[in-house]
Amino acid sequence: MKMRVYSRHILFLVVSAALFMAAATGAKGCTLWAAAGDRVEGGGTLLAKNRDMPPQVSELRIYTPKAGNRFLGLFHVKGAKSFPVAGVNEKGLAIVSATASSIPRAERYATGRGLNEKLLTAFDSVDGLLASPDALSASHPTFYVVADRTKIAVIEIGPKGQVATKTENSGVLFHTNHYLDPKLLWVNERTGRSSQVRLDRIRELLASHAGPLTLEAFTAFSEDTKGGPDDGIWRTGSAPNK
Repeated sequence: MKMRVYSRHILFLVVSAALFMAAATGAKGCTLWAAAGDRVEGGGTLLAKNRDMPPQVSELRIYTPKAGNRFLGLFHVKGAKSFPVAGVNEKGLAIVSATASSIPRAERYATGRGLNEKLLTAFDSVDGLLASPDALSASHPTFYVVADRTKIAVIEIGPKGQVATKTENSGVLFHTNHYLDPKLLWVNERTGRSSQVRLDRIRELLASHAGPLTLEAFTAFSEDTKGGPDDGIWRTGSAPNK
């Protein structure tokens, strides 16, 4: 499934692949990347996510909170419960997130919670979000990539609410499923092969692209299978249980 949302000067693209994965590892294979400023054709920002999950119900809907910003979100639906895994709000702030698969699941969800809904309803810009470290530290261990009309940022949340950020006004950022910031490398208990291969590949694709980046280029990156069925940015699985 591909979603294109134009919000002022932001382009938000989510590519979602329904894949079977090995239950023994539970390894998620999300790849996130973004570009800003001179790296984007016509300026502004581009934000993308390949979402790698088992087949499930997902819904694209507009969410209107009792207070705060409305947003268009891609919602994971599980029975009577649902929550956004990506979204762009009416003020032009976009968010995608990825699982911190380099630490055990029990540790990932021992404290905190996912903040996509809270951040989209509460904040208008990347700068405003980054100026609120207490809000970010309430998250469970995870990774966010965020964008507004002029700036992109990667946010890593550690198991004790530690926050590490990296921003760009004219450049690219990318992430997969393990910690990259030097002060949070100690959190990685196991860096999966797929996460490292996909990280290296999206870095290569972004660096080698001639000229400003476009929606068409981002779409091509999202469909890249060079790493094979288990390690490609677009994962298809080498067996029915993967």
